[in-house]
Amino acid sequence: MLTSEQATALAIDTTKAFRSEHARLNRFVRYIRGRQKLPWLPDNVDGEYRDIAVKSASNWLDLVLRASVQGLYVDGYGDAEQSDLWGTVWQANGMDARQHALHKAAGSLGYAFLIVFPSDDGGVWMRPESATNMAAVYDDPADEWPRHAVRITGKDRFELYDAEARYTIDRGMVTVAPHDLGFTPVAQMRWGMDLLGTPMGEVEPVITIQDRIVDATFTLQMVAKYGAFPQRWIAGIDTSKPLVDDDGNVLTDSDGNPLFPTIKAYVDSILTAVDPDTKFGQFAAADLRQYVEALEAHIRHLAAITQTPPHYLLGSLVNLSAEALAAAEAGLQRKIAEKRVVLGEGYEQSMRAAAAILGNEEAANDMSSQVRWRDVESRSLAQTSDALLKLSQLGVPAEVLFAKIPGFSDQDVQRALAIREASGGIDALMRQIEAANTPQTPADPLA
Repeated sequence: MLTSEQATALAIDTTKAFRSEHARLNRFVRYIRGRQKLPWLPDNVDGEYRDIAVKSASNWLDLVLRASVQGLYVDGYGDAEQSDLWGTVWQANGMDARQHALHKAAGSLGYAFLIVFPSDDGGVWMRPESATNMAAVYDDPADEWPRHAVRITGKDRFELYDAEARYTIDRGMVTVAPHDLGFTPVAQMRWGMDLLGTPMGEVEPVITIQDRIVDATFTLQMVAKYGAFPQRWIAGIDTSKPLVDDDGNVLTDSDGNPLFPTIKAYVDSILTAVDPDTKFGQFAAADLRQYVEALEAHIRHLAAITQTPPHYLLGSLVNLSAEALAAAEAGLQRKIAEKRVVLGEGYEQSMRAAAAILGNEEAANDMSSQVRWRDVESRSLAQTSDALLKLSQLGVPAEVLFAKIPGFSDQDVQRALAIREASGGIDALMRQIEAANTPQTPADPLA
């Protein structure tokens, strides 16, 4: 076990080693929060132009990320034998809600972390953590658990995890909490598997496209403000001569400077001239459709690269059939299926660690149990019911079919099975329904 001095030095050195990585990740955080790079402007530009530039930074990347994250919801783990583990670990730590924050962090940065540690009450303490606030060191990139990990909790405050204990470091004071698990209980939750380097999230590959969208939006707003209004011209007025009153005296300002005629055209104003030789005209207004089409082209590039259905971003959904809608979302569903496989490995690793903390050796060594993901794909209830009915006629057990019902959690499945058994089984239930629907022969009043 490390001494206080060793734990403090290791935490500080690890944090310094990951300083450049955290700076890289914080750039992605700025983009996902809507603080994108603004269009280039000269230093002496008017404040009106700067205001338009700020308004041009639309947060498209958050919408792209949410399209994937909203399809990721862990709804169960293992079979009925792991139901206690699911309740005492997953739900006791509020992971039903916290998993969304973990998925968003992993999708934004490429990876996140899930800490699993013994709690003071004899249970399991499980918390997700962003990669911007944590660093993990691996002896080999293929290792399941890191050699050690450091969580940054504040200025000069850290939590160091290794294979023996957790060291809480608060401004030089060190508190040790042994766990004796034999591994560092921090699982890395990856957005994807990549043998070429650090996993990339949704932000990194499309930063340049997001910047192009901001530039195109800025151009559109500038043209809409200064080019869509027809520019007028006037000929026959000499603006070099100062203004005079009716007596021929030159008009001056408060400093005694002569005033010259100034002409400003507004939407609600009319230009007039005393000289009958004055001529008026106007230039053609800018065509905004070209700029809108250019902006939509960049958005379509973003949709193609991220496998996001275009109608999610452009709102161009018009009278699509169920088949057409499924085809439009096929790419997104394939991407979500990939993320479920990769993220699921991290969750299963964490649940095995939780079982080891609780002393459940069988569940800790069970490599076959998997997390179950909620089915959020768009399909009609009638279509699903028809498919499940046909599967039941082929002999598929009700326990399997109930788990396939959209929106059914583990608790819903167990309650349905309990009701089924209490009513004498599905066959008895069907007989009751059939009897209720069979017309009864009325009794003969003369009998």
